[in-house]
Amino acid sequence: MNPKKHNNYPINDKQKQVNHFDAFQSEIKRPLVIAIMQKLIPFAMLWGSLMLMYGVICMYTNNMGQDEFYRFIFFLRSPFVVVLNCLALLVAICHSISWFNLVPKVIFSTRSNKRAQDYLFTIGLWLVTIAISICLVLFVLK
Repeated sequence: MNPKKHNNYPINDKQKQVNHFDAFQSEIKRPLVIAIMQKLIPFAMLWGSLMLMYGVICMYTNNMGQDEFYRFIFFLRSPFVVVLNCLALLVAICHSISWFNLVPKVIFSTRSNKRAQDYLFTIGLWLVTIAISICLVLFVLK
């Protein structure tokens, strides 16, 4: 029995795993909008981090007697910043959806009854995320 050949070379077990992963990645057909959003993830996360950093700096200087925090609030009300924040939120939501759908496929790649486990694991991730979000909202509003 001859092992499968790829480019006239025998494939070992490690190459089979890599080829299986590559085949999995190539099977996924994404619309152009989702592909563009996935490329924008680093920029959206950088924008969110810079906004939070600027807000913390303004809050710190506001405690020292300056009115920097009000400048930050007026900055957040700018239409350009509102649009950028909405886009960053949309990209973050799409990223979490694709990440939560991919995690079970990587964890449970060799087990049977895979589809049911994928759905349960994805639902569990969403429930944990929603529970943590609710706790944070209640903590902030308290």
